[in-house]
Amino acid sequence: MQKYRGLVQDVWPVIRLMQMFGHFMFDYRDEYSCMWTTLRVSYSSVNALLIVIQFAFICINLIKEADDVNDLAANTITVLFFVHSITKLAYFALRTKSFYRTLATWNTSNSHPLFSESLARHNSMAVMKMKRLLILIIVGTVTSIIAWVVITIVADPTKEIQDPDNLNDTMFVEIPQLMVKSWYPWDARHGMPYFLTFIYQFYWLLMTLTQANLLDVLFCCWLIYACEQLVHLKDIMRPLMELSAALDTLVPHTTELFRAASAASTDQFNDQQESESVNIRSIYSNQRDFSGFQRNSAMALQSGTIGPNGLTKKQELLVRSAIKYWVERHKHVVRFVGNIGDTYGSALLLHMLTSTVTLTLLAYQATKIEAVDVYACSVLGYLFYTLAQVFLFCVFGNRLIEESSSVMEAAYSCHWYDGSEEAKTFVQIVCQQCQKSLSISGAKFFTVSLDLFASVRI
Repeated sequence: MQKYRGLVQDVWPVIRLMQMFGHFMFDYRDEYSCMWTTLRVSYSSVNALLIVIQFAFICINLIKEADDVNDLAANTITVLFFVHSITKLAYFALRTKSFYRTLATWNTSNSHPLFSESLARHNSMAVMKMKRLLILIIVGTVTSIIAWVVITIVADPTKEIQDPDNLNDTMFVEIPQLMVKSWYPWDARHGMPYFLTFIYQFYWLLMTLTQANLLDVLFCCWLIYACEQLVHLKDIMRPLMELSAALDTLVPHTTELFRAASAASTDQFNDQQESESVNIRSIYSNQRDFSGFQRNSAMALQSGTIGPNGLTKKQELLVRSAIKYWVERHKHVVRFVGNIGDTYGSALLLHMLTSTVTLTLLAYQATKIEAVDVYACSVLGYLFYTLAQVFLFCVFGNRLIEESSSVMEAAYSCHWYDGSEEAKTFVQIVCQQCQKSLSISGAKFFTVSLDLFASVRI
C-alpha cells in the first residue's frame, strides 16, 4: 500500500475523481499491482477512444449540415463547446510529467516551530475551500447534465425543412431525440440502436464535462493553496517583527544571520523550544505582546544564563531562523506559482481562444430568441456554462494577484523601523521579492484575472 504524505492528501479527492473519469494519471495509486495498473491504462485508453470517436461524429455532422447558416452556427457552437474536453484530455496526457512536477513542488514545504500553528490553520482553511469548490463543481456538472437530458426529452422531435421536390413548400422530417446532434453510420432514430446511442451520448457527455471541470478544479486548488500561504506569511509578519525587536542590541551581517539560522534543523528547534522556560509559541498563538517573554528574560539575565539582549543563545537562533523561514516560504510559493503557470498556461490559452469564438457565436444565436422555449434555454445554457468556466479560474487568478500585492504592504506597515537590523534587512528582502505581483498567464499572452473575464464578457 502506497503511503501518501504531505499536501497531496489535501487534493486527494480530486486526484481520485480524475482517475475514475479516465484521465491519464497512473501515479498516486493505492497499490503497486501490475495487473491493476494495466487495467487502469486500458480503461483510460478505451475511454479516450470513445470520446474521440463521438467527437469525430459531431464534426462529420457539422460538415454535412454546412449548407444551412443556422445549422452551421449551432453545430459549430457544439463542436467548440466540447473542444475544451478534448484538448484538456490530450493536454494532460501529453504533459503528465509537468503536472506531477507541480504536485511534487506543492508537496515540498518547510515549517517552523514558532509558526506551525498558523501554517496548520491556513492549510486547513485551504483544504476546506478546496472541498467546497469540488462539491460546487460536481453539483454544477450534474445539474448541467440533467438539464441537458430534460431539454432533449421535451424538444420537438420533428424538423421543418425545404421540400426537395417542390422548392416553394416545406416538409417535416423526424429527428432522433438525442442530447447532441451527431452523424452516425447507423440509423439512430428507432429501436435498440436509438437506446444504445442515447446511452453512449449520456456516457460521453458525463465523461467530457467531468474531465474538463476536474482539471480546472485541480488548477483552482493550486491557486487556493498559494493564496492561503500568502495570507499565512502576512499573518506572521507582525509577530516576526516583534520577535526580531529583541535582537536590537545585535547587529550581525546578513550572511552571518542566514548561516546561523541554517545551523540547526527543525527537529532541534522543537527540542530547544520544549526545554525553554518561556513558551514562545503560546505567546504568538495568542497574539499577545512579548512582555512576559521579556520579564522572564530579565530574570534570567540576573542569573547570567542569557546575553545582554535578554535572550539565550538558543532563543536568538530560533528568532533568526524565523526570518529565514519567512524568506524561504515565500520563495517556495513563488516557485510553486511559476510551476502552475508553466504546467497550465498553454491549456488556458486554448481555453480562452475557444471560449471567445464560442461566445461570439452564442451572441449571434441569442439575437434570434423570440420566446421562452427549448431553443432559448439551450442558448442561455451554453452561454452561462461557457462564462462560468472562464469565471472559475479568473476569480482565483485575481485573488492570487491581490494577495501577492498586499504582502509588500503588510511588510512595510508592520513597524519594521522599531525592529532590529535583521528586521530591516528582512523588510528590504521582502520588498525586493514582492515588487511584482504573482500571477498566472496564458502562455504569456494574457494574465488570468477578473479584468480578463470582463474583456471576454464584453
